[in-house]
Amino acid sequence: MTLSVLVTIDTESYSQGHPDQHIWGRTADGQEHGIRAIMDILERHGVRGTFYVNVYEAGRHGEEALREVVRAIDERGHEVGLHTHPRDLYGVEKLTRADVPRQMEILAWGQHFIEAATGKPVLAHRAGAFAANLKTIEALGKLGVEVDASLSPAWFESHLAREVESGNRPMSLGGLLELPVTYYVQARLGSREFQRMIDIEACSLRELKTIVRQAQAQEAGAINLLMHSHSFALAGAHDRTLVKRLDAFLRFLATQPGAQATTTAQFFEQWRTTGTTAPVGQPFVPYTGWWTTYLRTVESIGRGWKNTAAALAPPIALAALAAAAGALYRSA
Repeated sequence: MTLSVLVTIDTESYSQGHPDQHIWGRTADGQEHGIRAIMDILERHGVRGTFYVNVYEAGRHGEEALREVVRAIDERGHEVGLHTHPRDLYGVEKLTRADVPRQMEILAWGQHFIEAATGKPVLAHRAGAFAANLKTIEALGKLGVEVDASLSPAWFESHLAREVESGNRPMSLGGLLELPVTYYVQARLGSREFQRMIDIEACSLRELKTIVRQAQAQEAGAINLLMHSHSFALAGAHDRTLVKRLDAFLRFLATQPGAQATTTAQFFEQWRTTGTTAPVGQPFVPYTGWWTTYLRTVESIGRGWKNTAAALAPPIALAALAAAAGALYRSA
């Protein structure tokens, strides 16, 4: 079975942010490191991505600003999916706080906005903050949206993960194709598992390669890689580390027999044609382990205090133990 790797990009601004910074990635030097930069890298490798666009930002920035984003993605042959952070237009913080009719109203607005801008039907949806539930699946089905990508067992707000069992594999849900955001276990402590989503910002290249190899071995069908429109310019500056990571990951994929970057539409067509996405069996949960996790923190020193603290804590603890042992030896 060929492993499909879906590169999916949540395209959005923060609640107090602006498309210039968080979607286009414009920095003080006049350069862009947002969606166009992401598309440049994907296209160099012959890959197309699925950009889940939060068009509800039109409530803050105007419809034309979001229409420009949608068209820029569509004109280059990438897929435009619907991403729902409905607060700006509907005063609803998350989809899960609305009943089916209200969810249908919210979803239909975004669906029609994208379809009017592209002239193409919206195939796929991802809820903002992964806040979707079975009511969302029902609403999407009634609107004719055929794919959902909101299931994320590693995210605390994923209502779907509490309502349905996920094997971390593509699955049929309420007549839709559900494409979970793939998660993995980075470490175990007794019965406790430390889960993490596969995210270009959160994972090392070493982890991504390990997950792909395990996915191939376990015939996972697909893995769903997450990133954001602002991944390369999150703090208002160009993040070259993440650019190199995505580029290296796509180069790696090209060397793996039986693995390929696939669009959501291509994978959906395969699912619709064959009626299945993966063999029925045990859940697919990649495991990377403590050592790989620690190496990631070392590579991420300076990228947030948590990474720095996690990387420095073991050598500091070992040095303290050595010093204490030395003191005991000298005093004996």
